[in-house]
Amino acid sequence: METVLIKESELRKICVTLLMKESVPKDDAEIIADTIVEANLRGVDTHGVAILPTYLKRLRNGGANPIPNVKIEKEGISFSVFNGDNALGAVVARKAMEKAIEESKSKGLFASFCRNSNTFGPAFYYSALAAEKGMIGIAICNAPPSMPPWGGKKPLIGTNPISVAVPVKDSKPIILDMATSAVAKSKIYLALEKGEKIPVGWALDREGRPTDDPKEALNGVLLPLGGHKGYGLSLIVDILAGLLSGSGFLDKVLSLHNQIDRPQNVGFLLMSLNPSVIFDIDKFYESIKELTVKIKSCPTAEETGAVLLPGEIEHMTKEIRLKDGIPIPVSIMNQLNELLEEK
Repeated sequence: METVLIKESELRKICVTLLMKESVPKDDAEIIADTIVEANLRGVDTHGVAILPTYLKRLRNGGANPIPNVKIEKEGISFSVFNGDNALGAVVARKAMEKAIEESKSKGLFASFCRNSNTFGPAFYYSALAAEKGMIGIAICNAPPSMPPWGGKKPLIGTNPISVAVPVKDSKPIILDMATSAVAKSKIYLALEKGEKIPVGWALDREGRPTDDPKEALNGVLLPLGGHKGYGLSLIVDILAGLLSGSGFLDKVLSLHNQIDRPQNVGFLLMSLNPSVIFDIDKFYESIKELTVKIKSCPTAEETGAVLLPGEIEHMTKEIRLKDGIPIPVSIMNQLNELLEEK
C-alpha cells in the first residue's frame, strides 16, 4: 500500500481546517484534531485521520452537532452526568475527563458519565490525560452492535473499548487500550479502504462462516475477544457507559458510518483515581517501579523477544513518527486534499 509521510503539525493543521469548514469552533476543532493526530502518532491508524471524512459527513448531514451546548445535567459528590448535545464525542469526553481529573485531586475518585454524544475516537487518549496529571485514568465507551451475544447470531453488542492508564514516575505511563471484540471494527473498515484481506478469526460472514474478506465481515458479525469472556466484558461496558449514563445501549446505538444523518447516542464513562489520596504516593511509585522492573526482566520465551508493558509499542511508534513523519495512505490523503479544495 502506497503511503506518504506527513509531519504531525501539518496533519493537525489539515484536521482543524476541515473541521472549521463544517462550522466547528476552533477550540473544539483542536480537541478533535488532537485525538486524531495522537492516534496516528501512536500507530492506532484506525482511529486517526482515516476517520475524519466520516466525521465531516456526519457534521454535513446532521448526524453530529458542530456547535453543541455541552452541559452537566446532574451532579453528586463523586460523579457528574454530561449531556453532549449530539457533539462529536471528543469534545464531550475531553471536558468530562478534565472534570474527573480536577475533582479527583481532592476526592480521590471521580466519575463522569456522558450521554447524547457520538463516538469519542481512541479510548487511550482520555485515560492518558489523567495519567499525565499523576492520576489513574479509566475510559470506557459503548459502540454500535457488531457482535452477537455468546451463543447468538444477531449483532446486538458493540466492540465497546476499555482503556486504563497508570502513571509511572520519570517514565511513560502504562496504557491498556483494547476492544472487547477480537479486533476493533475500524480495523476492518481500514482493511476495506486499503483493499486488504483480514485475518481469519476476526469475523464471520452473514451465513456464519469465517471470512478474510472485510466487506463480508462488515455484512456479517465480529467475534468477541476470548469467546464468552469478551462477550461478558462488552455487555458490562454497555451497561456502565451506555445504560447507566442514560444513553443508548445494544441496538439503540447507531452506526458511525452508515447512519450519518442521525445521532449515534453513544455513552461514555470516564474516571480518575488519585493515588496520592488513596495510598502513600511515594510508596505507590516505588511499587509501580518494582512492578515494571520485574515484568521487564522476566525471561523471554524466545531469545530475540522482549517483554513489553501495555502501551510500550505505541510509545515507541510515537517517537519514530514525531521524528520521521506519519505514514498516511495515498487514497486517504487524496480524500483530504479534495475536501480542502472544496468551497
